[in-house]
Amino acid sequence: MDYFSPNLTKIWLLNRLYRYAMAIYPKYAFRRFGIPVTGLERLGSVYGGWFAPTHELNSKSIVYSAGIGGDITFDKALINCCSCAIHGYDPTPTAIQYISDQIANDELSPLFHFNAVGLWDSETELKFFAPKTRGWVGSYSALNLQGTEEEESILVPVKRLSTLMKENGHIHIDLLKVDIEGAEYRIIKEIIEKNIPISWLCVEFDQPVPFWTTNRTIQRLKESGFQLCKVDHWNFTFKNLNHFTTTAKE
Repeated sequence: MDYFSPNLTKIWLLNRLYRYAMAIYPKYAFRRFGIPVTGLERLGSVYGGWFAPTHELNSKSIVYSAGIGGDITFDKALINCCSCAIHGYDPTPTAIQYISDQIANDELSPLFHFNAVGLWDSETELKFFAPKTRGWVGSYSALNLQGTEEEESILVPVKRLSTLMKENGHIHIDLLKVDIEGAEYRIIKEIIEKNIPISWLCVEFDQPVPFWTTNRTIQRLKESGFQLCKVDHWNFTFKNLNHFTTTAKE
């Protein structure tokens, strides 16, 4: 799977056109990669919400949520409606402080299990670059999508998705949500190459990334059995036609 180099992100006009076609005109995406489905419910805030198959999830479902930041309204809503345990991953200071505050204020469900580790394609320590602040605080990025200085970076632990599953004793995932600032391409590569059993995949394709990288990744997901079901700006929900949840509601 090809990745992007820093100079390619300068092709901003093509990227903006592609973003418009995919996010503003989702019929284009469905015509190429899937079909819209009914039954998905949007959970969470305007900023942190996702469409999810709540009709297929219950207390036995296995849910991974990668990229917490300062908003777990989606995770909380999923716990409230489906009673499922959620394994949350995010090594950034923003997420660590946010979860600490949630615990201190007794606002975190015991079904939410937080781990301050990031997802990557190896087990190592990795530089995460600080976000730019333009009236709001963005997110740290391993790929430095916002172009900040190296001295502003932090060193954090990262692991493969397959490694985390092994540590948790899981052989499949019913729903995986990925919002990890450009690193999603490497995680998807592992999912495809190792054929990791995931029933539903919710992924944000972060920008700036050359449009052909995103397009190629979605195409390879389709070829691997993931049907695009929902587009919500740059949040995409896929259903794996080759793997169905074993804990679906009756």
